[in-house]
Amino acid sequence: MFPSLVNCCTIDWFSEWPQDALLSVAKKFLAPIQMEPKVRESCVEVLQFFHLSTTNWAQEFYKKLRRKYYVTPTSYIEMISSFVSLLDEKRNKVISDQNKYDNGYEQIVKTEKAIEEMQINLIALQPQLKEAAIATEKKF
Repeated sequence: MFPSLVNCCTIDWFSEWPQDALLSVAKKFLAPIQMEPKVRESCVEVLQFFHLSTTNWAQEFYKKLRRKYYVTPTSYIEMISSFVSLLDEKRNKVISDQNKYDNGYEQIVKTEKAIEEMQINLIALQPQLKEAAIATEKKF
């Protein structure tokens, strides 16, 4: 009797993923990223912990305020994507900072060598400078 009502309805039916599904999805998304296996496992566990704790907080939120907050598999995948992009951004910043420090260190080393050469030249020119000073005094 009401076809537009049926066509325009959305069912809010979210089922939670089991923990092994959360682990396998996180492992799949973190697989292409270069890191030590121990660090990768820690990251997977942390991502799973964040998702499960968010689910628990959503339940507390509903109990206290009677407002639903849906923690869906899509939000888990978005969290993993955000983690990957943040990790990439921070790694690039660290590499950039490291290059700046390396370049600065090289400049300091070059400057030290240049100063050493100037000091050697200055020591070699000391007798000529003394002669020039004596010649200048004689002229006056």
